[in-house]
Amino acid sequence: MPRVELSTGVGIHYETVGAGEPVLLIMGTGADHSLWNDTAKAYAQRFQVITYDNRGTGRSDHPPDPEQYTMRLLAEDAADLLDTLKIDSAHISGLSLGSAVAQELAINHSGKVRSLQLHCTWGRTDAWLARLFEGMRYPLDHNDMAMFVRTAFMWVMSPARLNDQPAEVAEIERAYLEENPYPPSKEGLIGHLHADLTHDALNRMDRIKAPTLITSGEMDWQVPTRYGREVQERLPGSALHVFSGPYSSHMAFVEMAEEFNRLTLDFLGKHAA
Repeated sequence: MPRVELSTGVGIHYETVGAGEPVLLIMGTGADHSLWNDTAKAYAQRFQVITYDNRGTGRSDHPPDPEQYTMRLLAEDAADLLDTLKIDSAHISGLSLGSAVAQELAINHSGKVRSLQLHCTWGRTDAWLARLFEGMRYPLDHNDMAMFVRTAFMWVMSPARLNDQPAEVAEIERAYLEENPYPPSKEGLIGHLHADLTHDALNRMDRIKAPTLITSGEMDWQVPTRYGREVQERLPGSALHVFSGPYSSHMAFVEMAEEFNRLTLDFLGKHAA
């Protein structure tokens, strides 16, 4: 996996797969690029797919100061990565925190964004979301990474998966903590939660010019559908798709991968040159 030193002062690891118009995938809070692997494989049949570890995750640098993590700074990393790879513009897709990063990229670097996908998105952290993010930070403040992961999985996975596959979920949690060669760091997670807490782009949405697809899930407890609808209302001409059914969680891109890939590849195809 290549590494580049960005002008933002951060070292970033990235991967590319496939050929065609470039698609940049931006992952969410505390997760590295590997969570995109199956999505990237599906897209790579038609596109060049770039995935990377946000600062604070995986093999990228993990700055210790939470103030070094804001959506704007993370978006500057993404913009600089595209420049370093000599990619003038790309289709941009972000999930959760990654969707907020994608918003800032589209607002501040509109020429780099051919099309925009915002999955599990929100435009401004309100009091409800702030309590959620503060609650997620609590185990980290008490050095309990296992409880952080357990709590996070409750928010992002569907109740159906948690209830019907408890042994499988427990094994995922164990492997994530014990076998992960690049496990999440306290510094990175606290930094990402700081970015989540301070996100505020709702009143700047009118600066987004790219064709935009917004998705949400009926069973997404972490970023409920009302937030995606609020973003859609600020982006005239954008499309909103709400996944439904027992697996329509914050991780619908995994739990409903076939529908997710079909929908998003259709959107990409419509906006490819």
